[in-house]
Amino acid sequence: MQIDILTLFPDMFAAPLGQSIIGRAVEGGRVDIRCHQIRDFTENRQNQVDDYPYGGGMGCVMQAQPLYSCWQYAMDNGPKTPLRTIYLSPAGKPFQQADARRLATDYGRLILVCGHYEGVDERFIGRCVDEEISIGDYVLTGGEIPAMAVADAVCRLLPGVLADETCFTEESHWTGLLEYPQYSRPEIWEGAAVPDVLRTGDHGAIARWRRLESLKRTLLRRPDLFERLLLTKEDLKLIALLKEQVTGSALSLIKNLHADRITVRQTTERDRSRLKELPCADRSGMLRDGTHYCIYAEGLGFCGEAGFDRQGETAEVFLFLLPHARGKGIGTFALERVIRDGFDRCVVSRFFTREAPARFWTRLQFSPGAGNMLERCREDRNPGGFEDEGYSRD
Repeated sequence: MQIDILTLFPDMFAAPLGQSIIGRAVEGGRVDIRCHQIRDFTENRQNQVDDYPYGGGMGCVMQAQPLYSCWQYAMDNGPKTPLRTIYLSPAGKPFQQADARRLATDYGRLILVCGHYEGVDERFIGRCVDEEISIGDYVLTGGEIPAMAVADAVCRLLPGVLADETCFTEESHWTGLLEYPQYSRPEIWEGAAVPDVLRTGDHGAIARWRRLESLKRTLLRRPDLFERLLLTKEDLKLIALLKEQVTGSALSLIKNLHADRITVRQTTERDRSRLKELPCADRSGMLRDGTHYCIYAEGLGFCGEAGFDRQGETAEVFLFLLPHARGKGIGTFALERVIRDGFDRCVVSRFFTREAPARFWTRLQFSPGAGNMLERCREDRNPGGFEDEGYSRD
C-alpha cells in the first residue's frame, strides 16, 4: 500500500511512522508512506497557503489551489490501484475499526489531507475528497495527528505487518468487544496476583475467561457497543454469570438486552398465511391448537413462532425458529415471554426440549417434575400479558 500525506508539517511524521511496527513495515516494503509539503505547490513568492475567509470571521482558510496542485502531484506519482482521498476533519464521520479494515482491504493507495487554521476551501473538498474522517468529538490544531492515527490503524492490518492475524483479531473493537485484561510476569506484583485461570494451562477455560472479561468490560465501559453486539449461545451463558457481578444500569441493560429489538405478538391470520409458505419440514409437527405468537427481530425480520396449548394449569410449550435467527438468544427471550402467561406446569415439545439449560427454567420459576413435566416453583407467579402490537419493555 502507498499512503500519501498532504501536510504543512511533514517532519512531524518521521518519528511515529518511522519506528516500531510501522517503521519495520516501511523498511520491509509492506507500505510506502510519502509526506508532501503543501507550501511547495503554491503559486506566489511568499509560499502563502491561506487567506481570509469570505463572509468574515476569525482566522484564515487554506486555499484550494496549493492543495489541489499537491493532490494532483500525489495522484500522478503512484501505482494505478484503487485510491481513496480522505480529509481529516472534525466535521467528518467518526473513525472506527471497521473503517480501518475497509481502507486496508479495499484500497491500494490512500491520500490523507491534513487541514490547518480554520479549515480548507470547500471547493477543494467537493472536487477531490472522497470522504471526511474525524478521530473524535474535539478539535486539534491540525490534521496531522489524526492522519498519524488513521495511517497507523490501517497499516497494522496489512498482510505481513503483524506476525499473525490474531494479533489484531483479538484486540478491542475487532468484533465489537473491548479486549480482555492482560497480565505478564511476575506472578505476584505489589500483592496483586495473576488470575488463577491464566496459570492453569487449560486453553478452553482461559478462552472462556477472556470472553467473559471482554463482555464485562464492554458492558461496564461501553454500553453503547454492548447493545449492538451479535451474541452467540455461549455469550448468553456467560452473560447469565454477569448478572451476579454487576448492578445498576449495567444489570438493567443485561435484563433488557433484547427487549427493544424483539417483538413477540399473537399470531394473526396474515401471519399464518406467511408461515404456511415457509419451506420448512419442521413445521409439519408443530402444535396445531393453542395460542401462537410470532417473533420478529430488528434487522432480521420474521424469526419464527412460539406458543403453548393450554389445558387448565398445564400447557405444552413449543418454539420454532428459522435458521437465520438461531443462536442469538431470540428464542430464549420469546419463550420467556410466552411462558410467563400464567400456567403452573408445562410439557416441553420437541421444538424446545428439556435439555435446555437448567438456569433458563429456574429463571422462569420452573423445576423438573414427574415424568416429562416442569412445575412452577413458587406461588407468586407473574402472569404477564401481551399487548396487541407486541410485548413492550418491562
